[in-house]
Amino acid sequence: MPVCSLWPENRPFFIQMENERMRQMGDLKRRVDFIDQVHQLLLKEVVKTNSESELSDSKSPSYKLEKDANHFTLMLDTKDFLPEELTVKQVGRKLLVRGKHEKKDEARDGCYSYKYQEFRQELELPEDVKLDAVTCSFSNGQLQIEVPRLALPAVTERTVPINTSPAVKTQQARNTEEQE
Repeated sequence: MPVCSLWPENRPFFIQMENERMRQMGDLKRRVDFIDQVHQLLLKEVVKTNSESELSDSKSPSYKLEKDANHFTLMLDTKDFLPEELTVKQVGRKLLVRGKHEKKDEARDGCYSYKYQEFRQELELPEDVKLDAVTCSFSNGQLQIEVPRLALPAVTERTVPINTSPAVKTQQARNTEEQE
């Protein structure tokens, strides 16, 4: 005699639960794939934006060197910087010029943009300048560093007389005397 169970058969119920779980896992996998694609696109945009800003912002400012008889002058185009964002240090014969600019713009919707610029410029001063007289000025976006040159004594001219007496001996005559 076959045994009858009082419980309904549960096999179709478990199969239905397993099918529902598999469907939900498929939906979850599709959503994760979509999020990954969006993440990859955003990452490409961020890298592209950063590389473009590095190319445009990492350039050192253009400069111009002028040398004349009285001064040695360095002019830097620092139009993107305020005077308080610039520093000039002198270490021996080296001039170290640095600019650092940070700007944060906030929009009404709570978003903001952030811009950071920095440059460093090193310059070796010539030997013929007064190291203790370096001056800096800032005007119209131009940083001017000026160093006066040392006053070198004027070259005097004189005529050297030519002696014609036999007191002047040639090298060959000296060698002959030493051998004797």
